Amino acid sequence: MRKWWGAGGRPEDGLDGSQLLEQQHQQQRHLALGLMHLKKLFSEILHPAHPLSEDEREDKLYNMLPLFCKVFSNSSPTDLVEKFEDVLLFTQHVSKLMVTEIRRRASNQSTAAASCAIVRFLEMEGEEEGVDSIPSSGGWLLLNALNLLADGPPAIIEVMTVSSLPSTLVKCLYLFFDLPDPDSADSENANAESNLNKKSHSSPLHLPLDTSKTGGQQSALQSTASDASSCGAAIVPATTDRRLLLQKVFVQVMLRLCSHTGPAEELARKDDLSLLFSASTSGCPPHNCVWRRSAAEVLMAVSRHGLSQPVISYIHSKGCIALCVENMERTQDLSPLEIVEMLVAIFCFLKDSADCSQVLLDDFKSAQGYAFLVDFILRWIFVATPL
Repeated sequence: MRKWWGAGGRPEDGLDGSQLLEQQHQQQRHLALGLMHLKKLFSEILHPAHPLSEDEREDKLYNMLPLFCKVFSNSSPTDLVEKFEDVLLFTQHVSKLMVTEIRRRASNQSTAAASCAIVRFLEMEGEEEGVDSIPSSGGWLLLNALNLLADGPPAIIEVMTVSSLPSTLVKCLYLFFDLPDPDSADSENANAESNLNKKSHSSPLHLPLDTSKTGGQQSALQSTASDASSCGAAIVPATTDRRLLLQKVFVQVMLRLCSHTGPAEELARKDDLSLLFSASTSGCPPHNCVWRRSAAEVLMAVSRHGLSQPVISYIHSKGCIALCVENMERTQDLSPLEIVEMLVAIFCFLKDSADCSQVLLDDFKSAQGYAFLVDFILRWIFVATPL
């Protein structure tokens, strides 16, 4: 995917050395001023002149997001803590805001309606005039702010985990299996949901997301999501491109979170880790296969970084490996390539887990996983080389 630099190319194109150096100095001064203003805005939230209502507090947070993304889009992870002393409190506020907004859109809705409402909230929608071409979607800015924070040190990840952000995003990923094709979505339904794209001013609904439904490249991600995180998009992509861009940034947030042990343990405590196993091995419409591959990527991140003993015990007691084998056996409309992708994800997980414990390998054997693998190989060898 091409970078979203806009029609004019990069700002520094055509400058000589001295001009480029001066431009860099100006940018540094502007960022320093921006950081000072960011601290002032957050101080007004922490220490308001008068008590703030929930709506007023959320409005102030949303107003901070473009500046936060601009100041820290090209900073190192350590800059978050060194330059922004209140970053942990800021992370807490932003994480809770995302969780609240998602719950608002998922509560008392069917899985299809909830998935549409959430994705419309999170997608880039357009430009806000006069604000340096910042996308107008509050959800898109919120997601990009979380993406920058998720690249921070473990203390920031811990705050995001305590706010239930990892389990909330996994629920969203599972719901996204019910999304309609972005190129054929009904425009009237889109208009009906448009009010949810703006920030809701209703009281937050602290209800669990509906997860009752039963269906269910790292370097490339970093490149595209890094461009998106800068919030400097001068061109609004088409519907399919917006969905793809959302998927890349959404998954990068999850991958960054799951590169730590805490989020995996939170998923186990909230009984949401099983959703990743189910999503990685379930059938879905062709236009949503990207979300299944995303679930597999996140699952493999958990296997590389999050396999503590509580997590392994949860996977064993919940029968997650047996669930994967059962899903692959019973889903009739999966192509051989899809089955191979699922098997790769499961075997990568089993390989990583074997360094800690043999119990999940034993689970795979008990679930007749090896028998399924042999049957699958022989069946397709026969198809490929008929007598």
